[in-house]
Amino acid sequence: MALEYFYREPENVLCVKVKVPVVLADEDISVMVDNIAHLPELAQKVDHIDARLLDFRVRPLFVHEDGNDWVSIIEEEGWERFGWGHPEGRLPVVKKIMIEGTLHKQIYYVNRDNDVRHYAEDIPFSDDITLAEPAPVVDEDDVYGEIWEKKIDMRWSLRGGSRLSQTGEMTFRVKVVEERQIWVQACPRLGEVCVKGKNILKDGGLENWGSDTDPLFWGGSNLNRNGDIVYEGSYSAELGGTGDNQGLLNSALFQTVDINGGYEYRLCWYVRENAGAEGASFNLLVELAFFDDDGNEITARREDLLPTQIPDDSFRRFCLDAVAPEDATSAVARFTFAPIGDNTSSVKIDNVTLECMRVGLYGTYYEERR
Repeated sequence: MALEYFYREPENVLCVKVKVPVVLADEDISVMVDNIAHLPELAQKVDHIDARLLDFRVRPLFVHEDGNDWVSIIEEEGWERFGWGHPEGRLPVVKKIMIEGTLHKQIYYVNRDNDVRHYAEDIPFSDDITLAEPAPVVDEDDVYGEIWEKKIDMRWSLRGGSRLSQTGEMTFRVKVVEERQIWVQACPRLGEVCVKGKNILKDGGLENWGSDTDPLFWGGSNLNRNGDIVYEGSYSAELGGTGDNQGLLNSALFQTVDINGGYEYRLCWYVRENAGAEGASFNLLVELAFFDDDGNEITARREDLLPTQIPDDSFRRFCLDAVAPEDATSAVARFTFAPIGDNTSSVKIDNVTLECMRVGLYGTYYEERR
């Protein structure tokens, strides 16, 4: 289990103990390796030499000095966060590093018969390098070296047909690193402000009702619970009235949710007409409106659906997209049914979804983890 605790600043903040690499030294170094090889036969010339490093390692070398000499530097760097206290005695200090390894070479030469042959050799080497700036450490057992950007430049001279004098110049970039434990304040997890495939409406399927006219999580007027549904489930919401009042009542269905400005949202819904005996004459207004912190409407996307667009034998899915302004903090998904003349048809709404589709200019996008 991770080692962690909470403290107040002024809210609860998660602190985690981690081990971090602290760079003590970062230097470019060069090592020269000279040797003379005797080829197995006389050669006219050396064509080229391929070289690479084997078993290459860097090892910090420590001396122990009076800790009082380093107190001012350590306190200035804030070592107390690493659990360091004033040393009672001598303090380990990195002043040098030991470079060790093997220079492996493949020597390609042309013999007296004009055949290209090769000869391999391994040259062990070691060298100690003095760091430009010595560095005190908390615990020398946690100090190690890292090497990268290795380059090898080979120069040679062939004498007497078989005596090959060589110089290999190796350059490296070396870091001396100490692993130190430190308490860090973990940043709050970024809110999933734009989660693909997540319906931010509550009970979009309209399955939960307090009574036959009162859907939970939704507001509205002149609504009725209906068993005609899109998929498996229990209910849909009918707008416009039922029985003797079918198609005669102005109705509304709406829900308000918190959103984040600067994102594109998509409102989708299923709708079908409940056809009346006297025909259909109505308007279904669908809105996705955005509001600021003060409850002022900033902008809205609206779409009117006429009876000719809504089937009376099955549900049809519609969608509309809208970009929330940067200062928007809430959105309202609203359906308004308005009968015209002698209308006797109502409509049924089911499986309503409101999803964040993608980032706007300022947002961050998240895939929902399932």
